[in-house]
Amino acid sequence: MKEMTKEEAKAFLRKVLGPPHRTLAGKDKDQILLLIAMIEPFKATNNQHSFTEYYMIGETEYHVTSFPDSDVIVDEMLKEEE
Repeated sequence: MKEMTKEEAKAFLRKVLGPPHRTLAGKDKDQILLLIAMIEPFKATNNQHSFTEYYMIGETEYHVTSFPDSDVIVDEMLKEEE
């Protein structure tokens, strides 16, 4: 089996895990939900099982995902590591 280079490994992880993010909870989540209630999302998607809205606050992107009969998930998208 061929060994991966560092760049190939990072690309593979990005493909499997998606972009780096932090799922907010507690006070952090409540504060972001309050802020995004005052602005419009720049994008929204619906895959019939969940609904995700995308917001920008300053230079930080947030993904807010809703499921039927469940609490929302708020993900803060982190900067790519070099």
